[in-house]
Amino acid sequence: MEQKAFLFTLVPVVAIIIVFGYLNIQQEKSLNPIENQAQCQNILYNGEDRIDVLFISSKAEAEHYTDVMFNEEPYKSYKDYFNIRVTEEEGECEYYKDIAILCNTKQVQNIAKNCQNDYIIVVKEDSKNIRSSAYGNVMSINKAHEDSVLIHEWGHMFNLAEEYGGAKIPRGSENCVSSCANFNGPIDSCEQECSTSSHFRSIKTGVMRSLVTSNYGIYDIALITELLEKNKPQSPTITGNQIQEDSCDSQILQLEIQGEEVSTDNIIQTGCAPDNGLAGALCVGTVCNINTLFTDSQDTSIQEVLEGETYLNPETPLILYIEQNPSSPLVDIILDNQIIETINTMEGGAVACNL
Repeated sequence: MEQKAFLFTLVPVVAIIIVFGYLNIQQEKSLNPIENQAQCQNILYNGEDRIDVLFISSKAEAEHYTDVMFNEEPYKSYKDYFNIRVTEEEGECEYYKDIAILCNTKQVQNIAKNCQNDYIIVVKEDSKNIRSSAYGNVMSINKAHEDSVLIHEWGHMFNLAEEYGGAKIPRGSENCVSSCANFNGPIDSCEQECSTSSHFRSIKTGVMRSLVTSNYGIYDIALITELLEKNKPQSPTITGNQIQEDSCDSQILQLEIQGEEVSTDNIIQTGCAPDNGLAGALCVGTVCNINTLFTDSQDTSIQEVLEGETYLNPETPLILYIEQNPSSPLVDIILDNQIIETINTMEGGAVACNL
């Protein structure tokens, strides 16, 4: 009788374990479908410990915009600080307020987790009046704009404010100052109007003001160079266009951050999380992001300067991945040097068992 009772108890338990194990396997397959994983192709590979840039576009578009980027300073002088990759998946973007392409979406981040990346560039084509944008670690490029729009959006990644009027200055930006005496270094000239009418810019017409040029000006170049120097690669440079396998096998958790609210669906996935952050007021662990949404457009045939808007607290959440570290599971979310949330990464992805 005791054996029968034991069997009656054991069978349901085994059945439950099998069911949970099966569901867990199916969940992992759905989160990491091998047949749908992005095909990461190297455009430029300089070795490990680099700033990893991922294009979600055609390979031809990625190659074109890579040439655009490294034809301009300071990127031209710091080319060996970067790796450039492309995946030719179709990124699903949204329209922000019907005025700008916004590609920092869950679908785009889900594609990006299959390739090593710190910054993501999604290329789309729309009418010229639809603005390109920069938000978090994602640049959304409308290819109908001048090629210099990429250089402009890169400026925002390094926390440069708009140098045209009618915008807002994000936290930590240093290219717009309250008086000419406040420029801390050489400048091309001191010109009134830099995001606001009461601030000054360091060049008459730089790329942060107009897409008729790709030149930042010597002051803005120095600001970006300072950030790049803080991220000098530690590994030896490997020249050439080496084919390198991505080791995107870390356990990662997707976060949504809006203002001072942080949320997660607590589902651990396998993939890559950013490991370099060069600027920004919002830091997750050691990786910093700009939590300001910049939107920009210009028809250079009829407009002298850019037009756009800056949203310091956009209505759409900032989406990014964070790596799970069992030995140090608590990760601080820091905004303006203040901890706004602490995430326990080990609370994500709880499952019954694996068979």
